[in-house]
Amino acid sequence: MLMTKSTPAAHRIVKRLLLAFALLGAAGCTQVLVSPETRGEYKLGELQVFADRDFAATYAAAKNGMKDKGLFLVKDDRLVVEAELNGRDATDTLVIVKVKELAKNRTSIKIRYGLKGDLAAAQSVYSAIATRL
Repeated sequence: MLMTKSTPAAHRIVKRLLLAFALLGAAGCTQVLVSPETRGEYKLGELQVFADRDFAATYAAAKNGMKDKGLFLVKDDRLVVEAELNGRDATDTLVIVKVKELAKNRTSIKIRYGLKGDLAAAQSVYSAIATRL
């Protein structure tokens, strides 16, 4: 049976890799206050908010909220318990809204404004959606 000794250099490399994975896993996630009574999470350019409504009502609110914000709907991909709405604003920026039912009267809304993500613009889209909920 062949046994190899671990060297201090190998231990340092492993420790650095573990540290890098830990830092990358924790980076990019921020809790945000979307409205006075609603908290969301902004992670990797995407705002996620949970709504205590059923899927049909949340989907309709998302679609109408995007229209209220002046977004041109270019894709409406609705399935039984999830949907993806893609829209474009006046500067041709892509806006993606994903709606997914998690449980009865519990729905996830994810909003990405632009390729990199824009928190302020995503919050603005969510506020338009929230007025329709």
